[in-house]
Amino acid sequence: MKPLLAVIVGITLIYACLHFFALPEAPDVTRIENATYLESPAYNPAVLDLWKIAVDGTGVENESAVLRRLEVDIAGDGGVRVIWLFFYGEEGGEQHAYEAYVGPGGTVSVKSQKFDYSVQGVHPLAILREVDAIALEDIPFRDWGMTLLASANAYGDQYNETRGRLYEVSNGVFCPVKEATFGPEARWYTITITPHRESPPSPGELSDCIIAFTRQDLAAAESVVYG
Repeated sequence: MKPLLAVIVGITLIYACLHFFALPEAPDVTRIENATYLESPAYNPAVLDLWKIAVDGTGVENESAVLRRLEVDIAGDGGVRVIWLFFYGEEGGEQHAYEAYVGPGGTVSVKSQKFDYSVQGVHPLAILREVDAIALEDIPFRDWGMTLLASANAYGDQYNETRGRLYEVSNGVFCPVKEATFGPEARWYTITITPHRESPPSPGELSDCIIAFTRQDLAAAESVVYG
């Protein structure tokens, strides 16, 4: 393994352990350690399988779930290093925040915490199905490794080629988008795929990252320019 790659892998694993196991927690956090294992073939994080594991492991009322964020780290050979899935939902009439973590080897751990406010968003399956359908092995920069981030957005934003290559994604198929503008009242999700580059893009160089929107999310935009 090249020295630089070894350092990157080491830092990723250290951060994952600190993030999930070492952060201070409130007394009402509930953990389910080593709940089960997730099999993730090369370039396939199997996030739909992870969702089923999370539902079975937490007792969340499925229909109440709202996606907060999904993050997947994938090596250059397609191996899935770590996965984080964050979502909200109700359990026994109480609102909870949940985190499902998949570490090296596929071990899944889940934790939940009660909180007192409601959140808005879409059910995780709306985004997870699209992520699962993307052929990550066909991504041009796959040999560098990549980070996939599906996250919620609000308060308005504008996307164009300076941000990355824009697409509408439906059943894993990408349709090019030139611009998308969201107003201050809009709420939407993005699926961002970013390469593990050894150095950032040079000044004036366009970003390599891919930013994809579902059709449902683009329907919330003020304007969309395809092409």
